[in-house]
Amino acid sequence: MKKVLVLIIAIVLISAGFFAYKKFFSKPGIKILETAKVEKGSIRGVLVATGITKSQVGAVVKIGARTTGTIVKMNVKIGDRVRSGQLIALIDDREIQKTIEQHKAALSSAQHTLSQIELTYPERIREANANYEYARINYEREKELLKHEFTTKDTVDKAKSQFEASEANLKRLQDEYKTQIKIAKANVEDQTAQLRQQETRLTYTKIYAPIDGIVSDVTAQEGETIVAGLQVANLVTVLDPTRLEMWIYIDETDIGRVKLNHFVEYYVDTFPNKLFKGKIEKIYPQPVVKDNIVYYLAIVKVAGDDAVYLKPEMTAHVKIIFDEKTGILTAPNAAIKFEKGKQIAYKVIGRDIVQKTELKIGIRGEEKTEIVSGAKEGDELATKLILPVSAKEGQKEKENKK
Repeated sequence: MKKVLVLIIAIVLISAGFFAYKKFFSKPGIKILETAKVEKGSIRGVLVATGITKSQVGAVVKIGARTTGTIVKMNVKIGDRVRSGQLIALIDDREIQKTIEQHKAALSSAQHTLSQIELTYPERIREANANYEYARINYEREKELLKHEFTTKDTVDKAKSQFEASEANLKRLQDEYKTQIKIAKANVEDQTAQLRQQETRLTYTKIYAPIDGIVSDVTAQEGETIVAGLQVANLVTVLDPTRLEMWIYIDETDIGRVKLNHFVEYYVDTFPNKLFKGKIEKIYPQPVVKDNIVYYLAIVKVAGDDAVYLKPEMTAHVKIIFDEKTGILTAPNAAIKFEKGKQIAYKVIGRDIVQKTELKIGIRGEEKTEIVSGAKEGDELATKLILPVSAKEGQKEKENKK
């Protein structure tokens, strides 16, 4: 029994001694967990950003009213699909119709006056011209007769007076005709313009859809009175859901790498498995500041087929492909480490034996990084490993924890 007890105590002491040695005297070693090889492949340079779907300019139209009156008919409600030219609402037009009738009557009167002037004045002018010719001939004849003393000077003076009076009357009628015809025509033009104005106002009482789309808002109903000029009388908003664009917010540190026509991939949370594609068509120069961070907007037009799935103000997860290379040396991103301002990797040269290697890298993709120098094809790099902590680093770690 004593021998068994002594044996147990000896085993315990040996085990304790072994663990104490491991903890206090043995040097910790490197443990390699995962590796990957340097190999040729392709890489896409990708910027990750956030986007928001927006309606294009002209895709959302607020339809207002330019006349005052009561809405007698509202033909749409929110969610209705409308076509361009479809009658949406009708405003009471009785007052305008009465005004149009008055202007039509005034125009008819002005046209009648013009017709009378054009009919009567030429006849009066012809009659006055005939009197003038008669008076002129008579005056000439009397002057010839006076030369031969066949008439008296008093008769000549009387003929001269009649001639001058007929001449003045002819000129007066001609001038009066020009004036009256000008006044009458101006009156006809004025009445015509006023009638056209009222007919234009009449068109304001009929509200038509300017584009194809869906009614997204209705702010007035039948029986309500709108007063144009005193308020913005927006009645209906029509949205074309097929005309969308993506606003991508690009950080100021990345905007230098983004160019027009760069391809873009994105998805929205409601369709996480559907990938949408496009290309950058515009980059706005005006910055947008959000949470003290400066962004620039890149605009991507949403294809019509994609717009079926998307709606305005949806948030999108965007990848901008700013570069793409094929047939280059690559290594997984996890194999590239950053130490003391340098890009390095741990090259596996034996079982749990590594060699630190400084790298020069190119573009960094979503999963792989381009290796420009520092490693060759076939090299095995550690992607996950446990490195020993030196006594000095361990002491510093303890001090930092305090």
